[in-house]
Amino acid sequence: MMKFSMFAASVHGLKYRERGLPCQDSSSAMEFDGVQVIVVADGHGGKDYLRSDKGARLAVKVLFEQIKIFCRDLDSDERFSDAGIRNFLFAVCNGWRDAVLNDWRENPFSPRELRWQTVSDKYKARFTSADENILEQYVPVAYGTTLLAAISIGTQVLLIQIGDGTCAILRQNGEFKVPVPTDGENFFNVTTSLCEADAVTKFRHVVLNCDDSPLAPVAIFLSTDGLDDCYPIFENETWLYKLYGGTIIDSLIENGPSLTREAIRDDLLPYLTAHGSNDDISLAYLVTLDANLLKRTSEKFHALTTAQAESPPPTQPPPTIPTAQPTIAEQYAAARQRLLARYQIDKGDKS
Repeated sequence: MMKFSMFAASVHGLKYRERGLPCQDSSSAMEFDGVQVIVVADGHGGKDYLRSDKGARLAVKVLFEQIKIFCRDLDSDERFSDAGIRNFLFAVCNGWRDAVLNDWRENPFSPRELRWQTVSDKYKARFTSADENILEQYVPVAYGTTLLAAISIGTQVLLIQIGDGTCAILRQNGEFKVPVPTDGENFFNVTTSLCEADAVTKFRHVVLNCDDSPLAPVAIFLSTDGLDDCYPIFENETWLYKLYGGTIIDSLIENGPSLTREAIRDDLLPYLTAHGSNDDISLAYLVTLDANLLKRTSEKFHALTTAQAESPPPTQPPPTIPTAQPTIAEQYAAARQRLLARYQIDKGDKS
């Protein structure tokens, strides 16, 4: 059984703070009976999603409730089945829909609501309709959110995702990969959502085996698009891998889990949103507690990164933002320095 260090945090982005709006993201981590779960959710920022912050929080809450039910009758070594995963995703979608409808019934929409004035006339009419069927169809839109989760049970990890954001894993061979299938419906500011009537069909998932092999995951990172958007669109995965492998994992090895979690939450993520996307950011991870395995994998990652940096550029380089490259490189270097230097400051204070 693989055991992980867990972390989850969300930070409030400037573009919402300056408008007096709450953080639209939510994230959390949970452990029970040998099961470890991390989750991030990003409530939509569009004008008709006036309660998306609640939608994100309810998505996290419902997922935790449903995973406890899902795992209740599982043995620790039992494998994820296709039927079991389908039933679980169906329960998450239905549970979230019930939760947001209950919230609306207890707190009906009001013109005094913070974001009501920005709602389109079309959705104002739908949200105040006298037709119960129309209300049940459209009220969930006000709570629209994405959802990403990693669930570790025994020797397997289930990854689920609806909407944008990124799930990246670091394998024992030192390579980062995005294992969840891509969704062609997610592009720029368009994303699939829990609020869609057919949301259960929009979920993507993959099961990872944690047996001792070069392809087994050593670390799993979940992020909302506020972190992804800190980097150029055609290069964000490259920079995310550097952030995860070259900054966070280095800090875990050098500084340990407790200080690293504190520094990410209180310093690194606020720095990234302030100097990057200005959006809310959520980050969660599962990282192996096997210190020797983590160190060996980190060495392989750095060796691969060095080899790639020394290889000749492709004949046709990928599209990029020329003026952004120095800024992004400087941002990454500064973020890494902030995280790793924090330990030296704290260490000095203790001496």
